[in-house]
Amino acid sequence: MDDQKRFLLAMVLSGAILVAYTLFFAKPQAELKKTEIAQKVQAEQIALIPKIELKDRTDLIRAVSTDTGRTRINIDTPSLSGSFSLTGSRFDDLRLKNYQQTIKKDSDTVIMFSPEGAEHAAYIFDNWAKAETGNGANNQWAHISGDTLTVETPVTISYTGEDFSVTRIVSIDKDYLITLKDTVTNTSSSDISLVRAGASRQHDLPEDLTNFFILQEGPIGVVGDKRVQMKYKKIAKKRNVSYQGNSGWVGLTDKYWLAATIAPQGQQMEANFGFKNLNGQDVYESRYTLEPTTLSPGVSIESIGYVFAGAKVHGILKAYQNEIGIAKIEYAIDWGALGILTRPFSWMLTKFGSMTGNFGIGILILTFLLKIILFPLNNKSYSSMAKMKALAPQIEKIKARYGDDRVKLQQETMALYKKNGANPAAGCLPMVPQMFIFFALYKSLFITLEMRHAPFFGWITDLSAKDPLSILNGFGLFPWDAVPFAALSFFAIGPLALMYGATMGMMQTLNTPPGDKMQARIFMLMPLIFMFILAPFATGLLVYWVWNNILTFIQQYIITRKFKVETPMDRFFGKIVGKGKKTADGE
Repeated sequence: MDDQKRFLLAMVLSGAILVAYTLFFAKPQAELKKTEIAQKVQAEQIALIPKIELKDRTDLIRAVSTDTGRTRINIDTPSLSGSFSLTGSRFDDLRLKNYQQTIKKDSDTVIMFSPEGAEHAAYIFDNWAKAETGNGANNQWAHISGDTLTVETPVTISYTGEDFSVTRIVSIDKDYLITLKDTVTNTSSSDISLVRAGASRQHDLPEDLTNFFILQEGPIGVVGDKRVQMKYKKIAKKRNVSYQGNSGWVGLTDKYWLAATIAPQGQQMEANFGFKNLNGQDVYESRYTLEPTTLSPGVSIESIGYVFAGAKVHGILKAYQNEIGIAKIEYAIDWGALGILTRPFSWMLTKFGSMTGNFGIGILILTFLLKIILFPLNNKSYSSMAKMKALAPQIEKIKARYGDDRVKLQQETMALYKKNGANPAAGCLPMVPQMFIFFALYKSLFITLEMRHAPFFGWITDLSAKDPLSILNGFGLFPWDAVPFAALSFFAIGPLALMYGATMGMMQTLNTPPGDKMQARIFMLMPLIFMFILAPFATGLLVYWVWNNILTFIQQYIITRKFKVETPMDRFFGKIVGKGKKTADGE
């Protein structure tokens, strides 16, 4: 009996020792071994990169691009150049061939992605993982076939995990879409649950961030046919926001470019917009995660996802939406709340710019056409203003007579209006619909990609940039920027801003000044105030505003003269004509 007790006790102790060994020694050793293997692979990859001093982001890109090992695959298409990493199947080295950073001839092309470790690093990854182990962002893929990713030559890579394997065919088109066609196989002897997850990351804020309230910059996506978006600043406060719905896409966007990872369409997914500190850097992320898929042993499935990295050209995005079926990818363009107007305005701007070969002329043509369309409304508004200006002397007499009797003053004033068919409100009401048109056109000029680096005439070499001339650089006489110091930016008044102030002042001479003296002074200062406010805006917007002011003045002046109302401009023109006559007479 004692022998049986001893035997049972020995069995229990042996089992306890075995469990303790597994938990506290064997498992940690296995994890340590796995970490050592991963570190060894990473060290081998780093060793393959040329040992150069990385002074800036460009050096890091160059080091990555000149890697001759199979840790990276080169990319070369009519629109894109660079490479992608086999670590995490990460697209982290990409340039836009057809877009330069500045208008200078020797300017570098636009950097779309740069690897982790560079300043303002940005990249996209898309991987598979077991449902309970994360997103597979550091999966080590192996190169199977294809030397360089081009439009004609796809590349095949593979990933082998403990319980499953993935074979991925990477292909790319001539524009900005990369296709990731995966075959996933359960290589274990039991059911496993897998998830596919992709993310777009931005380390620190982008260099070219505008921080303009009318523009969406930051996380963006489509989930369940609904456009979702957040600003960088807002996601930094919220830390994490999630949405669930039918699969679409998620990404990070700015004024002209989009980096998006596109989930396999027609499935359920969760989209997460997140912010965290990673290795001492602020990291913004848009991530999708598909619902877990359960695979039986030996079973394979196919899954197709995409990566978009490039310019937000409406025609290209629309083709991806209609021909490939990517859910509402054209929503990447920020049409704004007045999209019903912004879309056609942007389309017309592009068409007129292409037809004339000058985007500035396209702005002039579109503005002129809108003036023609709005002629009846403007005609009614300006006619009412002219009548009010003609009645101004009589209204002053009524004020002088009944100034102390407000009821009588109002009665006599209204009687005068009725007798002459004048309506104070008639001059304002037609302006309401025009405000919507103004804001829609303003938005169109701001977001239209084709206006970027487009020249006009003379000194205007980039309609998307600020006026290169200002008072501070002597209108180009001195060899420094229009704004030599940021603190002086408010005083950087250029030729276009001066023209805007002058044309706005000309329009004001045709309106009836306010009766209150303080209001009249403020009214007179408005052209000067707006001149300073609008000076930093893109020259394309200033060209529109100046041209619109000129057309408005001409129309309003003709209508005012029609009612035989004399204006300060008549006296000004009269003096000029008078001087001309004297000179002709020989005096």
